Amino acid sequence: MLERIREGSQSFAAKAVLVLIILTFALAGVGSYVTGGADTTVAEVNGAEITQTEYDRAYENERSRLQEQFGDMFDAISSDPGYMKTVRANVMNQLIEQRLLIQYAQDHGMRISAAQVKQEIRDIPAFRTAGQFDNDVYLMALRNAGYTPESFANLMQNDLLRNQLLQALAGSEFALDSEILAILRLQEQTRSGGYLVARNADFIDQVELSEEEITQYYESNSQAFQAPERIKVEYVELSKADLMSDIEIADEEVRAFYDNRIDQYRTEEERRLSHILVEHGTENAEQKAQQALAELRDGADFADVAQTYSDDTFSAEVGGDLEWVERGMMDEDFDQAAFELENVGDVSDVVETSFGYHIIKLTDLRPGSVTPFEEVADEVRQQLVEQQLEDRYFQLQQQLAEVSFEQPDTLAPAAEAIGEQVRTTDLFARNRAPTPLSDDVILNNIFSENLIDERLNSDIIETSDDRSLVVRVLEHEPQHTRERAEVRDQIEQQLRTEKAQQMALEQAQQWQQQWAEGGSELDDQVVWFDSITMNTQEHPRGVVRNVFQMAPNAGDEPAMKAVELSNGDAVVIALTQVTPGNAELDEQADQIRQQLSNRQAQVILQAFIDTLKEDADITRKDI
Repeated sequence: MLERIREGSQSFAAKAVLVLIILTFALAGVGSYVTGGADTTVAEVNGAEITQTEYDRAYENERSRLQEQFGDMFDAISSDPGYMKTVRANVMNQLIEQRLLIQYAQDHGMRISAAQVKQEIRDIPAFRTAGQFDNDVYLMALRNAGYTPESFANLMQNDLLRNQLLQALAGSEFALDSEILAILRLQEQTRSGGYLVARNADFIDQVELSEEEITQYYESNSQAFQAPERIKVEYVELSKADLMSDIEIADEEVRAFYDNRIDQYRTEEERRLSHILVEHGTENAEQKAQQALAELRDGADFADVAQTYSDDTFSAEVGGDLEWVERGMMDEDFDQAAFELENVGDVSDVVETSFGYHIIKLTDLRPGSVTPFEEVADEVRQQLVEQQLEDRYFQLQQQLAEVSFEQPDTLAPAAEAIGEQVRTTDLFARNRAPTPLSDDVILNNIFSENLIDERLNSDIIETSDDRSLVVRVLEHEPQHTRERAEVRDQIEQQLRTEKAQQMALEQAQQWQQQWAEGGSELDDQVVWFDSITMNTQEHPRGVVRNVFQMAPNAGDEPAMKAVELSNGDAVVIALTQVTPGNAELDEQADQIRQQLSNRQAQVILQAFIDTLKEDADITRKDI
């Protein structure tokens, strides 16, 4: 019933939708989803569509995350078609899993209340100015992100609903004391024995190579000797960061901006209200409302009367409480009566609205206020700097675009027009691009067929870090296989290393046989270790790792094995003793308990999702 009251007011309906939008924006992140007109369907999950727009936004988010994770290495990684195909498939899979979780939660009666949504909104710092929620900041962010109120409201509820389900599943996992003790004993276990290392470098000079082997290796591994496509370009760059130092804002401008937009820094009065509603459809509705008012005048408790008389069962369960409202959020007649109440505790007469007859009580009051200029002066100045910077950047960007288009076979006039210089690169491969050109958007343009074939100025290329560039290709080398003579040294080195590794392993295997037969001549070469843990730093990691992977013999004879190490050396290891660790439930046990519980939660969540997939009707397009 409360929702019907609020939806009856156009001004409130707008605010209510915006409230849901803000929370979705904060939780899901800008760019998580957008909506539009007609949209292509890329997948269906039990009849529910996943649109191309949803997929594109999720893919761009994942690209941004990977770029932040890998930094300068991302350009090389993203140039691998196979890797990016895997990324696209993972994004699609995540969207399908999210949709399955939401469907399961809805089918099993899980819901997100309006109160949860409203409370989260009040706590979002991204949309606060001077500690108060700023509707203008919110609207600007929403507009820049390309969201609509309807899509945000829907996605907000879905995100909270999915998290509610996942938390319920993960929260049910735990670890037993016996499991914790078993892990602690393994961690504290010690092992004794010895090892002999056959070093790869000792065999390099013994390797002999024939011309036939070199030729055969070259022909069998020609893909490894591909020289990447390379390109040489000249470019002109316009950067907001470079323009920032030219922006100056006078104190008078800051004050004038504040005075002209004083409403942005004003907090409206808020009132917490309770009400009793008798709907028009109720028999003797007005008489019933007057009877309720009479009981209140006689000293009856408002909450008790609300539970007895109110047709708004949702609010009646909490004493008629409607929580905090601002002027203009309710029906006009309701709003007028509510804001005429002067003191906390005052109760209105019976008020008729399009929904029925109300009795309204003022239960709390937050006066409106204006944030002083001194508290927001720096924030206002920054707004003006950004505004002027944006204007200047846009102006120069247009000049760059116009001049480079009018004179397409040279960049000198365009550079002169915006006060920049033409920069020229050496030949470079895509995964070795100079830092200013290492953005994936720029490289996609540079290595496009049009720019390579025509050798003319590109269109304006905009990057995510507020730069604009125009580039022109000067030279181009296509991908090709290097000549054998060019890579001969590389082949020889590789073959020598491989053969030396094999010789080192054969030596280790011979030592193992001698050692097992009791050959005393090896005693002086053996490196012995006594009661080491798996975290010891006194011996090579490859040796320690293999020591703790070995199974001990049942009798007195040591367990032995010969293995290659990752550095190309080979080693023969003898394991003579395994000593179980002592363990007790201490602070370290608490950490392991948490880690084990988290790991088990991940397993159960993945199993749950896999089960949903098996039972679902899923169709998807190739992306």
